[in-house]
Amino acid sequence: MKIAKNSFYNIAGYLIPGVLSIPILGFMARDLGVEKFGLFTIILAIVGYASIFDIGITRSVIREIAIYKRNKDEILKILSTSAVIVVALGIIAGFLITIFNTKISEFLNVSKFVTKDFLDSLAIVAFSIPLYLLTQVWCSLLEGREEFLKLNIYKTFSSTMVVVFPALALLIESSLSYAVMGLLIARFLSLLLIKLYCRDFSSNFKFHNYVFKRLISFGGWVAVSNFISPIMSYFDRFILANKMGASMVGFYTAPSEAISRISMLPSAVARTIFPMLSSGEDDSGKIKITSYILVLLFVIPVGCFCAYFSYDIMRLWLGNEYALKSYIIFQILILGFVFNSIAQIPFASIQSNGKSKTTAILHLCELLPYLLLLYFLINKYGLIGAAWAWTIRMFVDLLILYIIDNYKR
Repeated sequence: MKIAKNSFYNIAGYLIPGVLSIPILGFMARDLGVEKFGLFTIILAIVGYASIFDIGITRSVIREIAIYKRNKDEILKILSTSAVIVVALGIIAGFLITIFNTKISEFLNVSKFVTKDFLDSLAIVAFSIPLYLLTQVWCSLLEGREEFLKLNIYKTFSSTMVVVFPALALLIESSLSYAVMGLLIARFLSLLLIKLYCRDFSSNFKFHNYVFKRLISFGGWVAVSNFISPIMSYFDRFILANKMGASMVGFYTAPSEAISRISMLPSAVARTIFPMLSSGEDDSGKIKITSYILVLLFVIPVGCFCAYFSYDIMRLWLGNEYALKSYIIFQILILGFVFNSIAQIPFASIQSNGKSKTTAILHLCELLPYLLLLYFLINKYGLIGAAWAWTIRMFVDLLILYIIDNYKR
């Protein structure tokens, strides 16, 4: 079946780097120490949050290419216009990080002996953002054309580089900035590789105003979601660092990173069905039912296994210090992972119908209550409070998305 086949390709693209990331992150946690490793995961969050600067363009590109996939001239215009936009915005994002690097360090309560290393790392991150955003545009071409085999062969190589290169850099020098330099090199090579994969659709950096209007009409509301979603996904790390110090945040971000790795698999199913539903060529009801089954077949056994063996997983992966302080956090986040995985399906369904405004408004409505809940629970329960706040939000998100998707007019 098409969904199962393409989902398998998407999962395969995450499998090798996902498996590699487990021992590599364990090595990095031990090599860098708790504070620097926590800051490394925050830097990963900063790069992830930089996706807001594509103003929803990459998601819109997937949808546009799914619609115009038989019109090469239109695809070239979509790619060139979106490339101009994301490169310009990526440069602005990097500039802002450079300007406010000291403020970021102060907000995160970075220890004095780590501050210089962290500031050097932020300077390197500033260069990686335009590369990251441009790479996402070219990946959107393959995704919109449903070329999932080619896309995931690429992702296997690129994601492996992103996982391995920071660890290799630590073999040269055990510093945060060297790890981030490894990340920058991986992003640059990933961009070269995706351009090679998409050489049949090479286009100049040329801006087409009417294409931009089309992209932004859908992508504008996606941008609202892209702005809010990373706040709700990553802000727990920043508040924890501010309240408890960067030296403590690693005990939360370590299990959180584990969750983000295994969440790639249900996300692969959602990414498979988005262009299929957008094109309107298939039975949407059957697509969604199949997708729910595939997701549940994965998340239920994985969730039960990880929850039951959480202490042993943390101990074998990161050591006794992390196991003692992180295993309960991991158990709580696993519950949220189950809710979030299921929610991927109605979210993709709603957006495929061009209803990006609906999901954006939902995220706007969720933002303030979540931040208040997060702040309250962190103040009262610390790291465990942050985990419960995230899990509660995942449940509420699933409930509302499911209702909207099944009762939309």
